[in-house]
Amino acid sequence: MVIIPKQCKIIWFCSLHRKMKNDLRTMLQGVIGKSRGQLVQILYPKCNQQVDSWECGFYVMCWIKTIIRAVITDDWNERFKTTSPIAEDTINQIRQEWT
Repeated sequence: MVIIPKQCKIIWFCSLHRKMKNDLRTMLQGVIGKSRGQLVQILYPKCNQQVDSWECGFYVMCWIKTIIRAVITDDWNERFKTTSPIAEDTINQIRQEWT
């Protein structure tokens, strides 16, 4: 999840392609939106879908790396367009870099 308070925007990444649960959405609306008097906008960009149950952390690390290196601050739906699983070589590379 990427939170941009000044824009009252949340970008939700889920490698299982699940939507944000209502209780979390309500809590974030109260924290972020209420102080600005706005509704929080939640974006669900297409993101890679994991194959196995243990991979979610590697997917998050891959997205973090992508966002930071490419300095992504907008156009989320344009920048994240694929639902393909992340290649095993990439997961192994992330494992090596981040451990």
